[in-house]
Amino acid sequence: MITHDQLEKKSPKADLIRFKCLGETLAKNAIDVTYLASSEKGRFEEGFFKGSKVYKLPCVTRVKIIQLLCFYMSLLPALLRIRRHGRFHIIFVNSVFSVPCALMLKWMSGNGCIQFDLMGILSEEKFLRLPKNFWFRITKKLFSFVENILLSRVDFITTINDQHRQILLKRTTKPVYVIRDGVHEDILKHPFNLKKEKKDTVRIVLIFVGQLNHSRLDPLFRIMQDVIADLPFLYLQILGSGPQLDYYRKMANTMGLEENIWFEGYIPHERIFDYIARADIAYTDDWSINGFPMKVFEYLAMGKPVIAEETESIKELFRDNENGLLYKNESALREKILMLAKDEKLRRRIGGNGRRLVEDHIWEERGKELHSIYRKHIESIGEV
Repeated sequence: MITHDQLEKKSPKADLIRFKCLGETLAKNAIDVTYLASSEKGRFEEGFFKGSKVYKLPCVTRVKIIQLLCFYMSLLPALLRIRRHGRFHIIFVNSVFSVPCALMLKWMSGNGCIQFDLMGILSEEKFLRLPKNFWFRITKKLFSFVENILLSRVDFITTINDQHRQILLKRTTKPVYVIRDGVHEDILKHPFNLKKEKKDTVRIVLIFVGQLNHSRLDPLFRIMQDVIADLPFLYLQILGSGPQLDYYRKMANTMGLEENIWFEGYIPHERIFDYIARADIAYTDDWSINGFPMKVFEYLAMGKPVIAEETESIKELFRDNENGLLYKNESALREKILMLAKDEKLRRRIGGNGRRLVEDHIWEERGKELHSIYRKHIESIGEV
C-alpha cells in the first residue's frame, strides 16, 4: 500500500483515515500488507504499523510540493528494499501522484495488479472553488490529461459510492468497484458513556466533525442566530481544525454566539467517539462534488440522528425522515434542526434506524469485499 502522506500524521484527512482503515482490515483478513509512506524525519526508516511492515521515505518539510519531490527522489532505493519481499500481487495506491510509484514497483517486482482507490477526482475537487480564469482552465485541463493517462495504467479502481463510480466509468474503461467507508465493529460494541452531566441535561448539542475549509459551515452559521433565538438551549460543538478555524471563531463572536458555539479544535480520531456519544444531533455537509462523508458512518454507529445535505450520493443510503433528515437549502436546514431539537422521540427513532443501517457497513466486511475482488484480478493474470 503506497501513500506519499505520513501514516501518523496529526489531523489526517478522510483519504488517509480510509487508507489506514482498509490496510488494517486487509491484514485482519490474512493478507500480508506492506506500507510505503513518508516519514517526518530526513532518513529512511523501517518499522511496523498496526502489525504490518512499513517503509518510510525521508521528508523534512510541510510544503506539499517539496514533500512530493522528496518522495520521488528517495523512491528508487526504497523500492529496492521493498523488493526483498518478492512479488506483490496487489499494489494499492490512494493518490494519482502515487500511480507512477506503483508502476515502477510493478515493473521491478514482476506481474501484479495496481489498485487505485480514490475518494475524489483531483481535477474536479481541487479546482471546485477557485476563480474560473484562463490559468484555471489551463491547469484543470493539464490535471485532467495527466489523470486520464494514469487511470489508463492501473488495473482496477475502487471508490466510495455508486454516484462516483458512474462518473469514473465515463473516464476509464477499467473495472470500477464500490467499496464504501464504514466503522470498526468494536465501535458498535463499545459501551461509550452516554450520560450527560447534570448541568447539561437541558442542553441540546449539535455536533460537527471535520476539516474547517471550503467555507463548508457558512450555511449553518447563517442560520444559527435564528435557531438559537428560537432555542437558546441549543449548542453547536465543532470538532476539527483547518485554515478557516479563526474565520469561524470570529464569525461566532461577531454574531454574539460565542457562548453557544464551542470550538474544540483538533481531536484525535480515536477520541471523537466520546464527544459524539454526548451529543444529541449530528450534522454533515458535503462540500465535494460526489463524495460521501466518512463521519456519517461514525455518527450512525453512535446512534445519533443525522442531518445531512441532500445529494445523490447521500440518497444512496439515506431516506428522509426515516434513517436521517435531509436538507437542500438553508431554510430546510433550519427546519430540520428545530424539528430534532424539540422532539426527543423523533431523535430516538431517527437515531435508532440509522444505527441499524450502519450495522451493514463495517470495515471488517470491506476487507472481505476487497479480498474477493483481489482473487478475481489475481486469477486473471495467472497468479493463483
